[in-house]
Amino acid sequence: MKRNQKAESEIRFGGKKNKLFILFMLIIMLFILISTVFYDTVYKLITGLHPAEEPEQLQTKSGFALKYNGYDLTANARQNLLREFESYNIKSTDYNFYAQKGKLLDKNGNVIYSVETRPVEYKTFYEEGLNRVCKYLYGDLTGIQGVSGWMRAVPNVNPDSHDETLPEFPTGYDVQLSIDTELEMQIYDLLALNRIKGGCIIQDLATGKIQAMTATSVTNADSEKSCLTQLEACLNTDFLYEQLQKLTPEEQTILKEYFDYQVRTAETEISNPETGEPEKIQKYCFSTDFDLILERPDNIKETDVSEVSPLHLNSITQRLFSGESRVPSLIDRILDSQGKEIKLLPEYPVKSSENLPAESALKRCYEKYMCENNPEYEIQVIKYQNGRYTDFKYVTGVILSEEKQIQKAFTLYSKDEKILQFIDSIVYFIDKASAPEGGTPIETETLSEGE
Repeated sequence: MKRNQKAESEIRFGGKKNKLFILFMLIIMLFILISTVFYDTVYKLITGLHPAEEPEQLQTKSGFALKYNGYDLTANARQNLLREFESYNIKSTDYNFYAQKGKLLDKNGNVIYSVETRPVEYKTFYEEGLNRVCKYLYGDLTGIQGVSGWMRAVPNVNPDSHDETLPEFPTGYDVQLSIDTELEMQIYDLLALNRIKGGCIIQDLATGKIQAMTATSVTNADSEKSCLTQLEACLNTDFLYEQLQKLTPEEQTILKEYFDYQVRTAETEISNPETGEPEKIQKYCFSTDFDLILERPDNIKETDVSEVSPLHLNSITQRLFSGESRVPSLIDRILDSQGKEIKLLPEYPVKSSENLPAESALKRCYEKYMCENNPEYEIQVIKYQNGRYTDFKYVTGVILSEEKQIQKAFTLYSKDEKILQFIDSIVYFIDKASAPEGGTPIETETLSEGE
């Protein structure tokens, strides 16, 4: 009986109708599978044409700065210069005083930027950082008669430009900067080899001349509004701001004017990219001999009120310990085509720190010690590690040799706490630049370029 039932089931399973049923089920399953794949493909195509909106992110200081002030002051300098000469036909004008710009030179007279300088792009070495500074000085900044004007200031040698025998196209004056390119390069390499995104400012203590103003890339691209982080407000100066709050209004005015701190503001009007409506942005200003630096949008957050640029912070240190308030200067001399100095540089007023409010209290913020590897050097520094908003770390101070022959103000800054460990290295480089036979190499944590 069981044998007959088994045979009957096998017959039923192998029957023609059953085969058709199985084939029909397979076709349905295949249709479902193909439909699913087709739906996914069409869905991806449609959503690709209309991407979903990303969730709105919280407003940050750097995002705000990029949104309303996100322009590169130097990006188009060279291109604008080339267009200018393409459109300028000297043979069809009655004047030729709008001369080709002169050259930028370092403290030793070496050419560091000129019309012939080719841009260095997509590199992370010292020359690109130096080019950023030079393009800032070299470019035409709207409404500012600064370095660019001096580099064109030549006499009108040929008022009759319709003459058939035109002289050679005139070249403007050369500008010699106080930058020590050798010192800058060593400091840049120190930061780059240790993979530190940061920068360094060095000024001569007595004169305020800027000898180093170099930086590797800092934070993210959206916070580099001018591609010069040395001039952008990112360092907290609560030690100064808190002392101000203890003074009378009259004393506050004296202290602010001495340090050029929150004294002037400039109002700029920028169109809101979302509404198209004009919006006014207040910025604090900081004076240098090459530009009026607009450091930051005002009143973004209450905790940002004391932030200044690395150059401004270094100037505060320089003014505090030199006993004189001097405008930070980058321009050393103006030279004609024969290399002779031209008396074009203005004289900036110098204020004494005599009877300066809170001077002693501010100096007490700086820790005093002898350099570990160069014991003949005395150092006074203040370190800030707990930034309230951007969390930048910095160390600023003065370096003094025993004979007071070498006196420098310096600032190192980064988001990496490792930056606080390189004071002795800066002492070594300064000592080496000032006295080649002095000092001993400092061991640093370095990595090969391939690592």
